[in-house]
Amino acid sequence: MTKSEIVAAQRDWVKYVIEQDVDQLLELYDFGTPDEPLLFKPTMTDIIRTNRAGAYSYFVGGDPDYPHDNGFLSRGWAQVNFQSAVGPVLNSGDRVCKDMGCYEFIDGNGNSTHADYTFIYHKLGGHVLIALHHSSFTWSPLEAD
Repeated sequence: MTKSEIVAAQRDWVKYVIEQDVDQLLELYDFGTPDEPLLFKPTMTDIIRTNRAGAYSYFVGGDPDYPHDNGFLSRGWAQVNFQSAVGPVLNSGDRVCKDMGCYEFIDGNGNSTHADYTFIYHKLGGHVLIALHHSSFTWSPLEAD
């Protein structure tokens, strides 16, 4: 696995978010096994997902098991900008890559939403897949009274 493959995987992720193509987006994730599941904490929810159904619900909504999911993809994102803290970091003999930073989601009206992310990627069957995805709104300290 190379840094350029990670950047390409991020570009694909952005493309499918903008196109609202949940099926292709989910193909970028490794849902693993019950003993080694995907770890996915999406930005706009407090519920960690470990399977395809949970991830699907976050992106499109409508699952009664996740009643607060409103469909992240339905927000009409027109642009997503990744800003890595140091660039993808390869380790474990180039079999695993981790990346952390912030990304900005811009909707069709120009409104932006900022979030922090951590992704861990690995390569399986020749494909770079996301094994861990943690995202949360960018933290900012409370102002002193």
